[in-house]
Amino acid sequence: MRFKGIIVLAVCLVISLLAIFINPIKINNWERGNNDNLLGMVLGLDLKGGTHLVYSILSTTGEDPTVEDAEGVRKIIDKRVNEFGVSEANVQLLGTPPNKILVQIPSQSGDQITFSFSDDDPNIDDIKDKISSAGLSEYQIEKIENQYIVTYEQTLGLGTSEKIQSNLANSFPVKVMINFSPIRLEGKKEGEDLEFPNANDLEPLLKESNIEYDEFNDLGFGAWELILSNFGYGDESLAEEIMLSLSETKYNLVNLQPQGELDNFVISGGIQSAKRLIGSTAQLDFRVRECGKVKPEDLDINVWELVKCYDPQYYNEVATGIESKNLTDASPGTVAELSQPVVNVVFDDDGSDIFYEVTDRISRTGDLLAIYLDNEELVSPGADKAISGGRAYIYGKDIDAERAREIAVQLRSGALPAKLELIQERNVDAVLGSESLTKSLTAGIIGFVLVLIFMISYYKIPGIIASLTLIIYLIFVIAIFKILPVTLTLSGAAALILSIGFAVDANILISERIKEELLAGRNLLNSITVGFDRAWPSIRDGNFSTIITALVLYWFGSNFSTSIMQGFALTLGVGVLLSMITSFQVNRILVRLITTSNLFDKTNLFVPISKRNTDGDA
Repeated sequence: MRFKGIIVLAVCLVISLLAIFINPIKINNWERGNNDNLLGMVLGLDLKGGTHLVYSILSTTGEDPTVEDAEGVRKIIDKRVNEFGVSEANVQLLGTPPNKILVQIPSQSGDQITFSFSDDDPNIDDIKDKISSAGLSEYQIEKIENQYIVTYEQTLGLGTSEKIQSNLANSFPVKVMINFSPIRLEGKKEGEDLEFPNANDLEPLLKESNIEYDEFNDLGFGAWELILSNFGYGDESLAEEIMLSLSETKYNLVNLQPQGELDNFVISGGIQSAKRLIGSTAQLDFRVRECGKVKPEDLDINVWELVKCYDPQYYNEVATGIESKNLTDASPGTVAELSQPVVNVVFDDDGSDIFYEVTDRISRTGDLLAIYLDNEELVSPGADKAISGGRAYIYGKDIDAERAREIAVQLRSGALPAKLELIQERNVDAVLGSESLTKSLTAGIIGFVLVLIFMISYYKIPGIIASLTLIIYLIFVIAIFKILPVTLTLSGAAALILSIGFAVDANILISERIKEELLAGRNLLNSITVGFDRAWPSIRDGNFSTIITALVLYWFGSNFSTSIMQGFALTLGVGVLLSMITSFQVNRILVRLITTSNLFDKTNLFVPISKRNTDGDA
């Protein structure tokens, strides 16, 4: 049993070395480490850089959010970022009682904007001017088929994406193609029996509706071209307003089609995806849209067919009873017949029964099933038959592959019990870049080696044992920080260095106590035993007082929202606790191993040089 401690120590040491140098560590669904740095440790914003987001928590009742609401928000956001793979995000509540939430996201990849126009594309140089005027520089733009893709290596600043969208949507004229069917005139010859509307028929209708336009051109034979300079992205209401105003003439409006407007604008990648993921309440709502049943007498039948299910003044929506809580699973996917990404959803038993009844109803009535996410309409399909099995898919023109993945994660993690409002966003540059971090690591290694040299040269055998103990401690603490994982920040690095200092002090204390017993005339075995016994109370009391201080600092940081203090306290507490264990137990195991060798007979190797010179052969 003499070597039991050695075996345990060797096993722990091997496991720790494997944990440090295997990147990443994957065991089933458990994963730690990455390839971002040599040791695979989690680096904080001050070392890695990233984005600092602060959200205000808004209760749905209009009152201050409860502690339960705030904690529910924190848990769901934490689950979302973990499922989505947002790297090492820090999520914590702020305020007493908590009414804000802090989300720190280490550096994500650059942002990407994808947009297109419905028909006529503007000149690419004009597009570049509009993007640059929004404050974006050093970007790349390319056109793939009918889509423009803008790549930006960094994170888009707050408001920059919105300004780009506004510039693109409102700066390029939009053509609205309009067609009327002619009226046949009785008593006229062939070729003269057709009458088309003229400007006097149509322009007063546009003016009465306060529709602003640049040009209104007669193309002949009932075809008109309306040029608009202010037709924003997604402005379907203006198209409907134009259609309704022009339908008030005696001529039959058969077509109205905007051409050239911005009809797709998606921000993906980097922090933008994370913000959408975090900020969405993810309240999924299914509503039966009861299309209008009675056509107004003054409305053309063709126009009526276009607006009865899509103009809010004609349709009515009723709740189905299907909510986010009725979902058991959500996943991104594709549907062959749509040729676009979708979000596959699976309902529980109650949701499945309701979904069957709803789809059966709209298949018989011709109504629609409108699907909303946070009161934003995603899609409003009809149904040919009742759908059983509790499975469906959600799609929309703005849902690309990445957006489908975001929605799936949001739905799986559950709806937020409160709304979030982004009140602060700032990008955090790394205080230490990769080069500086390497230099700091080099300086730390040099300092550590100098300490080992001093220990060995002054204390001889106890110094060698203490040096081995310190090396083993450092291996253990890095492995534990990686496995937990502990986010390493500048303050955490300072705490780690401080814990190494505690380990050095403990080993020096043990060496000094052994030396004192040897100089007092005890034999080596008794000196080692008594030295450890005398050193332990001082090591214990000093380390426990520091651990208590670390606990107080952690509590203070948790309650007063000081994440820097929390990180320092956690790193210090774990490091000091481990240093106390390794400094005493590992040192004792190694000393016991020495007692089995020939070195045990050479007492002079256990006494510092200065003492040997002073006391002779002591």
